[in-house]
Amino acid sequence: MIYLDANATTAASESVVAAVFAAMRGALGNPSSIHAAGADARNAITRARDEVCLLIPGALPEGVIFTSGGTEGNNAVLRGIPNVTIVTTNVEHPSVLRPAEAAKEHCSVRVGRDGTVDPQAVADVLPPSGEVIVSIQWANSETGVIQPISDIIGAVRARRPDTFIHVDAAQAIGRIPIRIDGIDALTFSGHKIHGPQGTGALVLGDPDETRLKALILGGGQEGGRRSGTQNVPGAVGLGVAIREREEAFESASRALKTLRDVFERAVLEVVPGSKVNGGGSPRVPNTSNILFPGIEAMAMVARLDQRDVACSVGAACSSGRPEPSHVLSAMGLSEDEAYSSVRFSFSVMNSVDEALRAADIVAQTARELR
Repeated sequence: MIYLDANATTAASESVVAAVFAAMRGALGNPSSIHAAGADARNAITRARDEVCLLIPGALPEGVIFTSGGTEGNNAVLRGIPNVTIVTTNVEHPSVLRPAEAAKEHCSVRVGRDGTVDPQAVADVLPPSGEVIVSIQWANSETGVIQPISDIIGAVRARRPDTFIHVDAAQAIGRIPIRIDGIDALTFSGHKIHGPQGTGALVLGDPDETRLKALILGGGQEGGRRSGTQNVPGAVGLGVAIREREEAFESASRALKTLRDVFERAVLEVVPGSKVNGGGSPRVPNTSNILFPGIEAMAMVARLDQRDVACSVGAACSSGRPEPSHVLSAMGLSEDEAYSSVRFSFSVMNSVDEALRAADIVAQTARELR
């Protein structure tokens, strides 16, 4: 199979698999235990925290809280401050939109046709008083469009310096440079960059942050913010995945961009009317969302799956639903256009030959479905 759905998940690397296996087969104990086996487990968790910080300059190990992934991290932030107003955009992931909609007050700022939000528009909707969270994704899971995070932070801080700023970096980490500067909480999943599924982290800009309440109470693990026995093998695997990407960050970014660009050029040259949604905006290097006018995207994805090319019609958390993509609709696409758009997302495990072969199969499939 030519797997082009890396924004949904990626396969764990061989090094990650080996590290997780070794941790599970080893004599690691419960990190909360005081004996030697418990100390070994605590040391493994500590090393993993250090490794997470490799890809997030400015982050401190004490501010790293291991989670089950981006959805838990997003909920921990958005449900962690009581009586709060939450400001988001209308292209966020469902794990941000649903908690935001359940908040005391919620304001959704519209993006432009290019998929980006105006930083000043975010600042302009901030309430004059009361607790407020601004939650903005660094990169969109469907289009790969990158939000101007630094400019958003500047505009928000100028209006309300006390605003709690959260960034969902699930699709950005390991693909573009990111920093924790000016961010109160950053969340991501491990399985987007070849770590184990069911792993992720919530990274606090200030490890001593007091506004964010614990989502899970119990024995006080993870600095009292996420109680429960830690997933040591998962944390170890996540740390290895982060370290691998940090060591090869520049080459990985170049390789991903090459794969995406080769694929896009080949498809656009031979499929009449096709175009890249968000193609004029800054994007993460691995993501291509292509509109195939007059072709039903679900039919194309099913036909491609039969031909051993895996892709998707949008975010994995919502792609099974019949509604048109809320992201593409927010960018001004018609319902028919949204229903005719397919997402292809690459990983470093893909090759240029696969990208070209996939483009040929996509072009053949498009001809058959017209």
